Amino acid sequence: MKMKITMRHLFLMLYVSLFAGVLAGILAQLFLHLHPHFWWEKIPVFSAIYGFIGCIVIIIASKALGHYWLQKEEDYYD
Repeated sequence: MKMKITMRHLFLMLYVSLFAGVLAGILAQLFLHLHPHFWWEKIPVFSAIYGFIGCIVIIIASKALGHYWLQKEEDYYD
């Protein structure tokens, strides 16, 4: 008998996988005590903040690039 996989099942499997990965990461951070090599590694959420700021910079730069380089005036092709 062939099982039909619906979008609901796929999203459920995705959310369960994401939850399991996040839980594994949290547990690893709780039980593994890594020694920092640089001073900024001592800041608790430095990597998350650095990644978030990097994403914001990429978004702003791509929007500016798209606005000033890719977009043309409305009557450009006339």
